[in-house]
Amino acid sequence: MSTYNGENYIREQLDSIQRQSYANQFLLIRDDGSTDATIEIIREYQKEYNNITLIVGDNIGVWKSFFELCKEANGKAEYYALADQDDYWLPNKVSAAVRVMEANKKKIPFLYAGNKTLVDAKLSPISSEIKEPAKRLPSFGNALVENICTGCTCMMNQALLTEVCRYLPENVIMHDWWIYLIASTLGEVWYDQKSYLLYRQHAKNVHGTMVKKKTLFFHRICELRKKRGQVYQQVEMLKKIVPLSFEQQKMADKVLKSRDSIIGKWRLLKDSRIGRQGKEQRMVYRILVLLGKL
Repeated sequence: MSTYNGENYIREQLDSIQRQSYANQFLLIRDDGSTDATIEIIREYQKEYNNITLIVGDNIGVWKSFFELCKEANGKAEYYALADQDDYWLPNKVSAAVRVMEANKKKIPFLYAGNKTLVDAKLSPISSEIKEPAKRLPSFGNALVENICTGCTCMMNQALLTEVCRYLPENVIMHDWWIYLIASTLGEVWYDQKSYLLYRQHAKNVHGTMVKKKTLFFHRICELRKKRGQVYQQVEMLKKIVPLSFEQQKMADKVLKSRDSIIGKWRLLKDSRIGRQGKEQRMVYRILVLLGKL
């Protein structure tokens, strides 16, 4: 868990983790330079529970903080779950993920990710006008241009964490997207349609979820006005430091060649292996490709 000024909700999150039906778990927390009572609250919990370790760090940002946690945790467990400071884990969240990990016990890098239930600041369910795709199919081609593996739902095996630590990037969009890329490049990804997590939406979310179509529409219009290109940069980073297969290299090159070439855009849009999931997301993806703003 990476924390930063999370005093408002962290008690509920820590309580939900300690109440998991899966008992054999340890919680490693890195605080990213909090200036509120977050550290004091965590230390209170350390006095009550002997399975919590706290690292107090400087403010380096959320994705760098999570990668620091990956390095610190590497080699110390069999499975590794990511946790945010403001969500609420249902009692069987960890055990459900472990069941999948055990059923797919392999030596290759393996990532479990799952669905989530949107709730407000008081953990009351939120009705969303935006419907997620009924079926998610994780793949390398999807990971190049979209992240469907929300970090707080994820669990990695040791083989995947080893590769994540081996290929730490200089710059990425977000840590969970990079982990999805590494897993889909070098191993396998399993997506659980069920939700075992209450995903809290509040004013201080680093990355929230849009629930109103009108809000999402105007958000996308504003995004199109901005200077974009983070996806291209992330794919360039992937090519630079991660060993890709010949076919993966070709797919990554298609994304990069679409940035400034009309022919490149056409070839990328014609490749059914590469793209986002869901009707609306696919439409947005096509517009971004045509504008060279991935």
